[in-house]
Amino acid sequence: MYLHRLDLRAVGPYPDLVSIDFASLAASGVFLLEGPTGSGKSTIIDAVVYALFGGLAGSDASADRLYSQHADPAVEPFVDLVFETGAGVYRVRRTPPYDRPKQRGSGTIRQQASAQLWRLADPSDLVGEPLSHRAPEIGAEVARVVGLNRDQFLQTVVLPQGEFAKFLRAPGEDRRKLLQSLFGTAVYDRTADELAARRRAAVAEVEAADARVRDALGRFSQASGDDDADESTAGDVVAVLHRTAAAHEDARARAAAAAQHTVAHLQDLTARQAAVDRRRDLLARQDAIAAGAQAVAEHRTALVLADHAAVVVAVADGAASAEDRLTALVGERSTVRDRHEVTDPAPRATHDRLAAVLADVRHLVELERTLADRTVAVGTAVEELERTRTRIGAAAEALAARPDERAAIVLAASQAADTAADADAAARAVATARELARLLAARAAAADTAAHTAAAVSEAAATASGALSVENDLRARRIAGLAGELGAALTPGDACPVCGAVEHPAVAQPQEDHPSADQIDRAAASRADAERALAAATAEHAVASAELVRLTEAVGDHDDASVARQRSDAEARLDAARAAADAVEEHERRLQAHDRATRSLEEDHHDLVTRSRVLADRIEGDRTRIADDEQRVQAARQAVLAVAIEAESGGAGSEARTAIDPGVDETLADLVGRVEAVAAVLRTVADLDDRVTAAERDVADRKAEVDAAVQAQGFTDVGSARAAALDRTEADRLRGLVAAADRELAVVEAGLAEPAVVAAAEDLAATTAREDGEGSVVLDLDAARSARDAAAAALDDATRAAAAAAERAAAAERCAADLARAVRSRDTTSAESRAVVRLADIATAAPTANPTGITLGTYVLMRRFEDVVAAANDRLRAMLAGRFALETSDERETGTRARRTGLALAVRDHLTDSTRDPRSLSGGETFTFSLCLALGLADVVQAEAGGVSLGTLFVDEGFGTLDPETLDDVIGQLSRLTAGGRQVGIVSHVEELKQRIPERIAVRRTPEGGSRVTTTV
Repeated sequence: MYLHRLDLRAVGPYPDLVSIDFASLAASGVFLLEGPTGSGKSTIIDAVVYALFGGLAGSDASADRLYSQHADPAVEPFVDLVFETGAGVYRVRRTPPYDRPKQRGSGTIRQQASAQLWRLADPSDLVGEPLSHRAPEIGAEVARVVGLNRDQFLQTVVLPQGEFAKFLRAPGEDRRKLLQSLFGTAVYDRTADELAARRRAAVAEVEAADARVRDALGRFSQASGDDDADESTAGDVVAVLHRTAAAHEDARARAAAAAQHTVAHLQDLTARQAAVDRRRDLLARQDAIAAGAQAVAEHRTALVLADHAAVVVAVADGAASAEDRLTALVGERSTVRDRHEVTDPAPRATHDRLAAVLADVRHLVELERTLADRTVAVGTAVEELERTRTRIGAAAEALAARPDERAAIVLAASQAADTAADADAAARAVATARELARLLAARAAAADTAAHTAAAVSEAAATASGALSVENDLRARRIAGLAGELGAALTPGDACPVCGAVEHPAVAQPQEDHPSADQIDRAAASRADAERALAAATAEHAVASAELVRLTEAVGDHDDASVARQRSDAEARLDAARAAADAVEEHERRLQAHDRATRSLEEDHHDLVTRSRVLADRIEGDRTRIADDEQRVQAARQAVLAVAIEAESGGAGSEARTAIDPGVDETLADLVGRVEAVAAVLRTVADLDDRVTAAERDVADRKAEVDAAVQAQGFTDVGSARAAALDRTEADRLRGLVAAADRELAVVEAGLAEPAVVAAAEDLAATTAREDGEGSVVLDLDAARSARDAAAAALDDATRAAAAAAERAAAAERCAADLARAVRSRDTTSAESRAVVRLADIATAAPTANPTGITLGTYVLMRRFEDVVAAANDRLRAMLAGRFALETSDERETGTRARRTGLALAVRDHLTDSTRDPRSLSGGETFTFSLCLALGLADVVQAEAGGVSLGTLFVDEGFGTLDPETLDDVIGQLSRLTAGGRQVGIVSHVEELKQRIPERIAVRRTPEGGSRVTTTV
């Protein structure tokens, strides 16, 4: 946080307006607030703290000291502060409570405190965006944007007299509270509390898991008929029941293997028959390929000859095109020379001479174009000089009238201030009326809430009763139907799990609606949820009823009509007072604007005088330069004429002859344009000469390439090559025919090489094959299909037997699975609970797990405190000859009856190799230690406490207790803080500091009893 500007009036010893510009004052980093004892130095720091937090810097200071006893009783005291944080620029204005004279009659009336907060666009903004005029809201918003509350602010930013040494001498428990609020470590204490709650929940879950295991074991004993079964023997009982089912399953597996074998045999015969048919088809396609082989070979020969011919034709076409281009270029050159009457045998050389002359004068073309505008500009400047001299006279007259206008604004501001005195009382009346209206609305809402929660309690009670009835009914029906559940698991020949008999003359049948254990568990869960919902609804109803009673008592006898009347009257008073207050601020703004306008007029008058001198000098210089430039342009025109005449005499063409006789008013730009046209014609002719020469060489080269291509491709001449060439359509058709033949041959050869097709040749000669009526080979598939059907029937019989055996073991297996799940759930819950219990014991310092007695929150604070002490020792090493250092300890400090905090402090004396209590330090030593500790605390807070920026620091204590050498060390350490952009204000009356620090605020008493402030920057 950085301070920009502080304004105060009628505060402490200052009866008049005091303005301090901290931004300018602290430009070098360190500034001094000096003056005699009791003159009001600490009052300035009190004003800063009061503006931000509504309280004074000293913990034992009274707010009554803010109001000045030297000011006129009718003058309103106020403190106005502009400050900046990472959240933006803000302005806060507060007025302390004071007694002012009554507007009518004699005596005084108590004027209550008020506050206002604005957000500014920048520090120079005077109005900004209003945020609040309620002191509680402003206090909360300032603490949020600054990142510190008042106590934290006094420990890290403002170090007032008698305050910042408390942290050095405080017991560990007090340090713990401050550090916890600075670093936000209360979250670790809340974490420990949450872990303790989870420990209790984990223990309850373990007990519930044990109960579920016992219930599952009872159900398994009933299902298996073994009353002696336990968790370890449940698997053996199920294994006995499954062995019978396993024998049937083995028989089913053998039947399945036989069925699979017959199916595989049938599939093999089917595949072999398909391979025989495929071989016959491939042989037919092979015969067709052989019949067309001669035609395909002819197509290949024609395509090869056409490819060679295409090379010769392409080269011959290129040579013909080159000859056509040469003929066209020769004709174009003749046309250009004739059209422009060019007879110059060396147009390139003539063009280069013209281009050289044009390069020398072309820059003067733009200069010629500017001459007219520059002449006009000189005339305009002469007119501007006359207007400027007229404005100088008007500004002098306006400045003479400014003092009388300012006096009128000051008189109007004084009259408006007398009218705005009732603003605070009216605001409080409005706030009271609004609060009553809010309470009335809240009471109506609370009545609705109480009625709604009462209905919810009734509904939840009915739901809970119904859920309990459903659970009891299911449990009764399950107990009644246990015999049917056991009977369903019996099979003929198996022993009864109840009586042990192997004969079952009257087996109990299960009921159709017999409930399962899962249904009972779900019903129990629904009943528990309904009971919890009932408890929650009851609690909500109790809270709503209590809130209704509280609001009824708060409202009292008021109703909507009386509150509306009270609010209307108060708002009318407030509007009138605010209008007057706004007028006061408007007059203040007008006065400031008037002063700024006066300064602006003075600056404008000075600027106009300076401008008139500059204009006169510029006019004289411009006239001289224009005359010189006109002479240069005329010389360039003569040079262009001369070169044009030379070009015409050399046969440059008709354009040159036109350029010889320009008009009288023709400009240099026109002459240059005509000569450029001549140069362009010459350049075109020269370029055509070069292109004709190149084209002749290209024709000769291409004829040689044609002869070489005819010979290389095996033709007698170009005509025979053109005869052998094919057009694209015919060539593509022949290539398609050849490619199709190649693909067909590849497919047939690959098909005949397939293992299945090769094996098909053996099936044609096998003795098991027979010839059908049409001459095709058919394998015997009927016998294989019959064997497959017989094996499938045997598999169905074995499957039914195995299913019947498996069903007999299903009931016991399900109960055993429920028991196993319950046991695993209990083991998992126990394992998870052990980690939670141990972690909670460590965090809460339970003796069995954490014998140190240091909780999690205290441990984190100890590490932060070590950082603070290390930062303090870093500065102590440069002070007091490096004799002392601070040490931390987790022992109890003397006089501390609270829990062990681990935040004890001791002073290490390296000279005597001993440890001392901080309270044994001398006055100067105490100041030095306290300052280093406070600076270290500020460093750690700025680095770690949520991005809080501590850009300003005030030190108000103890410099008079230091010897010169120690004072040098302390000032050096404070100067180091300014390297990072921080502002350090030192409050002292020590004379030596005035020689060291040039930037200072000087406070002096006046003969009338008050004080005044002067600032030196």
